[in-house]
Amino acid sequence: MATRGSDGQHIIAAGEVGAFSVCPMSWKLKWIDKTATQKHSSVALGQELHKHWSVVFEESLLLGRWIRYLAVLITTAAVVFLLLHPPEVPLSGLLVVSFQNNGLQLVVLAAITFLVIRSFLKAARKRHRATGFSVDQVALAMEGSSILPAREYISEAQGLAGKPDALVREGDDLIPVERKPLAKKLRDRYVAQLVVYMRLVEEFEGRRPSKGYLLLGEKVRRVTIENTEAKQKWVGTLISQMRGILDGEEAQATPHPAKCSKCDVRHRCAARADNH
Repeated sequence: MATRGSDGQHIIAAGEVGAFSVCPMSWKLKWIDKTATQKHSSVALGQELHKHWSVVFEESLLLGRWIRYLAVLITTAAVVFLLLHPPEVPLSGLLVVSFQNNGLQLVVLAAITFLVIRSFLKAARKRHRATGFSVDQVALAMEGSSILPAREYISEAQGLAGKPDALVREGDDLIPVERKPLAKKLRDRYVAQLVVYMRLVEEFEGRRPSKGYLLLGEKVRRVTIENTEAKQKWVGTLISQMRGILDGEEAQATPHPAKCSKCDVRHRCAARADNH
């Protein structure tokens, strides 16, 4: 909440909107009052799983790149062979002579090349699937990737900021992706965060996403979140309430035993629901 636009307006991060949807008081204590948080061991685990997800994705990109390199190398070798063969010797005759003189070597080289390309392709597809993406999706950005760096959006016009974990293209559609490695089920805070990303992608990429993807749990279960007017209106209401609190309105706690037991600022909240 430290960031402000040139007009003095607070720039609200997408993750904050998700946190606010859980409990406005918890959001205020953490983001406005800067209350020291009590870290949970699950935070480190989540970060480690998220990093592993990025590494696997990077490996799929590198393997795909090597497949293209091999294809270019083979094509170049074939072109050079065709250009350098003596014009007085028919190509068919040259191929026969080459095969007769180096038949075994050619067969072995072709077999090795085929096996290498097949192995790389299989490994790349396996890693691609492990990250939650399908073959018809083209990745444009990914958190933690050095090949396709994540895209961070900061909008002074909307007073919003966010950096999706990934951005993919399906046909003409640009789709933001958010990875939640410890999530066991779909939650409103994930949806709110993703809807903010959709707003930012529309502004900066010039296209309104039709949907967004949430990748949940260790098995990377993909959940589609449609970009509906109802969801946008809901998130717009959350943002308006957040700005009201920033302007001095009171934040209302929404205590619940399950939520409060996991809250990392519960030690400073008088409205918390104790489990004892």
